[in-house]
Amino acid sequence: MLTPAPHVHQATGPYGTAVLDIRRGTWLMLDPEASKIWHAVTVRGGTAGLADEIAVPTGQDPRTVGEQITAFVDNLVAAGVLGGTARPTRRRRRWR
Repeated sequence: MLTPAPHVHQATGPYGTAVLDIRRGTWLMLDPEASKIWHAVTVRGGTAGLADEIAVPTGQDPRTVGEQITAFVDNLVAAGVLGGTARPTRRRRRWR
């Protein structure tokens, strides 16, 4: 599951989502369609079924839309604003 990186802050409004990357000091402005993808990844936990949700009402090919969604998410990961949730396990100390 992908989540926003720890150095990323986000805000969603009626015109899209603004993503602030504190580490690089850059903004990423997402239009409403890109915001749907961001929301699906960060809130729903994945993009399963999203291609159909976007493609069917607009008469587009779901497979093509799915490929575009995958490429967009890959770009967000490459930019460092999305990352995995895997965290290193901490060893517990036993108190004696």
